[in-house]
Amino acid sequence: MSKNPLKLKALLIDLNGTLHIGSDPTPSAVQALTRLRQARIPFIFCSNSTKESSSSLLGKLKGMGFEARKEELLTSLGACKMLVEERGYKRPLLLMSPSAQEEFASFSDSAPYDSVILGLHPESLSYEPLNRAFRVLKGEPLSTQDSEDRPKAEPALIAPHAAMYMQDPGSASLPPGLSLGIGPFVRALEESTGAKAKIVGKPTRSFFELALERLKAQGGEEWDVREVAVVGDDVENDLGEGARELGLKRVLVKTGKYREGVERTTEYPPDHVYDTFANLVDDLVQQ
Repeated sequence: MSKNPLKLKALLIDLNGTLHIGSDPTPSAVQALTRLRQARIPFIFCSNSTKESSSSLLGKLKGMGFEARKEELLTSLGACKMLVEERGYKRPLLLMSPSAQEEFASFSDSAPYDSVILGLHPESLSYEPLNRAFRVLKGEPLSTQDSEDRPKAEPALIAPHAAMYMQDPGSASLPPGLSLGIGPFVRALEESTGAKAKIVGKPTRSFFELALERLKAQGGEEWDVREVAVVGDDVENDLGEGARELGLKRVLVKTGKYREGVERTTEYPPDHVYDTFANLVDDLVQQ
């Protein structure tokens, strides 16, 4: 069998569910990533995680044994920050964990808010904080003093992604399995306020275009987009929309939130299906 029969020259790799689940690597994923580096196959980590900042996520990966570099990581939170900067927002209301809020440390965290950004953080998605977000988007006061100095433009609703569910590693109260993502909360704010959320993470075209720019920044040869694959455990939220529009190869792995047979029932089946990320690397880097 020939080396690299898939004819792929670069990868855009999902993290949670593909390289790891919670704090545990998927089977042989650490070794597989090392083999990719040794074979000089470039890659970008593409994460929709909204629970932690980029620096925290890098530390988590290193703690699991993965070699991970800042320039190789593109997160949906990072894409949110870029959008906020591009549009000139100064005061985003952040519904996310303290770690995730570190990504936005350069912005003011006080009213009047000009935007709302959601992350996956249970304490931030309960009634009180969601109602604050609702009031910001509807132009309602947050305090008795909040009647003056409101933003001239309507506040924006921004979401890193809109996945309806995720693979949960489990907790003291629940075993491992699927749990709610931020998608239902994004939808709730859209329906109640009439706002249309700007989604910036996977699977949007703009996110994958940013990832391709990161690949080019690593130097080396130019690739045909058909020689680049996005790898993930969610056929819609990892491999959908933008990946299809750009013509990226789409590789589904049977770990994380994958459920048996989903590749046969989706409207747009993936190009390839592997049991694990390591099995994909076996085909890319053959001894």
